[in-house]
Amino acid sequence: MLQSETSETMLRLALSLVRDVGALRCRPDGSEGNSFVPCPSTEHHIKDQPMRPTPVRQPSAEEIEPEDSLVPTPHSPIGMGPSPAPTYSEPLVPQSQAEVSLPTEVTVVTVEDAEEGEGAGGSGSQAPKPSSMKRYKRTAKRIVKRIPACKSPFVTQCVKQFPKIPHADRVVADYALAEMGDPSEILCDMYGMYIRREELSCLNAGRWVNSMIVAIVSRMMNGQQAPPACAHFFEPSFSDVLSNLKSNATTQVILERCAMYLDPDTLGHDLSSCDMMFIPVCENNHWHVHVVNFAAGRVEILSSLPLRRGNNISAATRRLSMALHKALHAYRIHMDADVSSFVHVQPHLLQQLNGSDCGVFVLKFMEFWNGATLTTSVAKDKTNMYKLQLVLQLVLNERNSVRDTIMAACHL
Repeated sequence: MLQSETSETMLRLALSLVRDVGALRCRPDGSEGNSFVPCPSTEHHIKDQPMRPTPVRQPSAEEIEPEDSLVPTPHSPIGMGPSPAPTYSEPLVPQSQAEVSLPTEVTVVTVEDAEEGEGAGGSGSQAPKPSSMKRYKRTAKRIVKRIPACKSPFVTQCVKQFPKIPHADRVVADYALAEMGDPSEILCDMYGMYIRREELSCLNAGRWVNSMIVAIVSRMMNGQQAPPACAHFFEPSFSDVLSNLKSNATTQVILERCAMYLDPDTLGHDLSSCDMMFIPVCENNHWHVHVVNFAAGRVEILSSLPLRRGNNISAATRRLSMALHKALHAYRIHMDADVSSFVHVQPHLLQQLNGSDCGVFVLKFMEFWNGATLTTSVAKDKTNMYKLQLVLQLVLNERNSVRDTIMAACHL
């Protein structure tokens, strides 16, 4: 019994000695001091002394094994150096991917690894130390302002359909076609005629072109170098005058009613040198052009809708040709031509897709017809652009007496 208690006491002393030696080896400064292991004075004291719990040592930062390490590392024996700490790196999103989802106003953050020797407390005189520190660089993006909404829904539609419209043209058109403007304001004043805002608004989508617009554009074409160099463009009112002439009208009546259209002194030039005459006509709420082609000996009907009835032209078109023949002979113009006997033809041209674009097509036909074909193609999907161009031609024309006032109102 005594021998058993002695062995148990010796075992406890040995375990206590091992623990003290391990604690001294694990000191932070690495120094090993002399351990003091008290020896029990009496057997009774040693027997009743409780066993000390083994102190739990907190591992240092270098001994912590990363959690995401897939390869298990065995514990190092006492005296071996710790394993180097692993370096973590975060994957970077490619710049092209990151910029796709950025809003208009953004700040791009890029991550860069810190250079060696730039760690905390580092200096140039010290040896470079590897560091996993990351720097965040902010790059400001240019703020793109949104284009302000137009006052005119039609202009807004044109800007969406044709984004390359110059800013100045968009501003002028938006001012001229704004629905909230004064309807009586004069936006075009030239050739003794004027166009008010309510009349110019007919160039909005889905509306018929006003006769005053066709009249002023016809005057503008006479002042420009048209594709047929020897051509004259009449106003729509001339077709009304010819249609109202009676079949038995005297020469004096014809001279009085047609003076402003055919008199050389009023026009400033003699129409005898013209090879073609363009007469815009609005019949049954549809615009078409009555072209008298003296060189070809025919009357060409330019229309975006078919006007032929079987093999015959409408009776109103034939009456117009007969009245024009009498008016020309009254003024002794093209005396060798009998317009009343000319062949009437309707060339196959672009056809409109709705019931309101005939006036726009008529003005384009007058501009590009050379007596045989159109010198420039006319597209169906550009009717809105053609209307916007008409607005700009009328408002920004140098002959327009209110042009400067409108430019000032548009801050241009």
